[in-house]
Amino acid sequence: MPSLNVLIARGDICNCLRSKQMFYEGDILEEDPLHPHPHGPFWCVITQSLIGPDGGLAGDKTCRPGRSCCETA
Repeated sequence: MPSLNVLIARGDICNCLRSKQMFYEGDILEEDPLHPHPHGPFWCVITQSLIGPDGGLAGDKTCRPGRSCCETA
């Protein structure tokens, strides 16, 4: 599975979703072979918490197109 940065760049998940993994050293679009799956904790840029603007949890499985607050590229 691609990294969180790749999923956001492709528009597969909301561009407001964040995790610590996104800020590690290296190319932000490069897949990390040591950590092939996005991992949390996740938070929403809009609310700055684990809860999105719609009251649901922020996460790589939940912040997808179709969710009322999802913003994709």
